[in-house]
Amino acid sequence: MIFRVHGEPASQGSKRLVRAGARTIMLEQSKKVKPWRAAVAAAALEHGCAPFDGDVSVRVCLLFNRPESHFGKRGLLPSAPGRPGYIDVDKGARAILDALAGIAYHNDRQVAVLRIERAWSPDNGAGAVIEINPLSAPVNG
Repeated sequence: MIFRVHGEPASQGSKRLVRAGARTIMLEQSKKVKPWRAAVAAAALEHGCAPFDGDVSVRVCLLFNRPESHFGKRGLLPSAPGRPGYIDVDKGARAILDALAGIAYHNDRQVAVLRIERAWSPDNGAGAVIEINPLSAPVNG
């Protein structure tokens, strides 16, 4: 199953501890991660994603819009970077994998293969392209 998520990708970074009376609560430091996880979950559900029972492979391409500063009068500047470096891919993966738990798989421990990359959006639409497939028997060797 392949689907597209629209919106600015966010990384699931560090958490901060907040005291609430006698309790301690862990809160996300990034305010962008909660809406991003909601967008990922909604896109998966919209595409009819249902939980796989066994191991799965997940491929993710995080898409970012090129800033106007990468362009000159003649188009793309030679100094413009080939790939965006806005977020750590491991933290981007964590936000997506957590968002898909209970939707594409029961628990993110089922993700046996993970490939993630950052790229510039070809259509100037930030988001992600996510592919989830069931895995067959494990490879020996």
